Amino acid sequence: MPAEYVDPRDLGPASPLADLPRVFLQEQLDKGRAAPTLTKYERYLAEFVEFVERSTPRPKVRDVDLRTLKAYSSYLTRRQRRHGVGTGRQPVAAVTKNLHLIALRGMLKLAVLLDLPVPGPEKVELMKAPQPSPDARHLEAAKLRRMLEAADLRTPDGVRARALLELFCATGCRVSEVTGLDRAQLELDRHAATPQDGIRVADEITVLGKGNRHRRVYLTPRAREWVAVYLRARRDTDPALFITRRAKADGSCRMGVWSAQRIVAQCAKRAGLAEGVSPHWLRHAAITLWATEMGLPAAQRLAGHKHISSTNRYLGGSDAELKALFKSKIG
Repeated sequence: MPAEYVDPRDLGPASPLADLPRVFLQEQLDKGRAAPTLTKYERYLAEFVEFVERSTPRPKVRDVDLRTLKAYSSYLTRRQRRHGVGTGRQPVAAVTKNLHLIALRGMLKLAVLLDLPVPGPEKVELMKAPQPSPDARHLEAAKLRRMLEAADLRTPDGVRARALLELFCATGCRVSEVTGLDRAQLELDRHAATPQDGIRVADEITVLGKGNRHRRVYLTPRAREWVAVYLRARRDTDPALFITRRAKADGSCRMGVWSAQRIVAQCAKRAGLAEGVSPHWLRHAAITLWATEMGLPAAQRLAGHKHISSTNRYLGGSDAELKALFKSKIG
């Protein structure tokens, strides 16, 4: 979908349907939506336009009716996954379908405000998606330790994997936040004094999270140590903190989200874990630890959650840990 500007005043019932998402994305940009969110919205709405074009060549805004919305919802239910586990074999998850529909709702809401002849956003019904239990993504301390120790430290990739996992566990950052870090954010300037522990890596950094909100996160000595080991082994000048061997269009070898997810999954497999562990599991582990040791308010701030109810949904535990807690407190 080209990014050329479309004046909302020029948008009418006979305008090309592809112009409506552009106006919507422009409005979201004006409201300060984060770039990753805009990218996802653009992808979701481009798929909707492509769906309409299959049955209606060169569709207009007025061609969007209730039947089209119902047909698109049914299409999403039946569509196969295009990324990650189950690609081409499993249908999209309910949460993924709802993300597409939420973007569509937002676009229709704007269209109604502009007095365009389209169904209202309330006509788009979301799929019932059960909230995943935090216990399902909980890693016991012993399993987490096995996973951290599973990286093959005899290889540069293994050292990179250990540094990546330690950073996830220490900061509780989202995968996109970690892959977006630059080494200059952690590597101390050569003129800066060396800390008492001798590790020339910062113990706190600022990350840009959801909703364009900045927050401060902190590194443990162990995480700093492994990041330092990884950086000392680097012989490149790439500004990215974590890199791969494949260069992107801009010439950088910055690690992408998929590569980080694959590294975490491989370490879990090497550790003999049956669970399909992702970076988000490590975020769950960090937030659970913070809430246990420092309380929910502190965990909320460190996690970058706007509402404490979001933090509460991350807290999990195994049956064995629950039993041990009960025995120690109750008897």
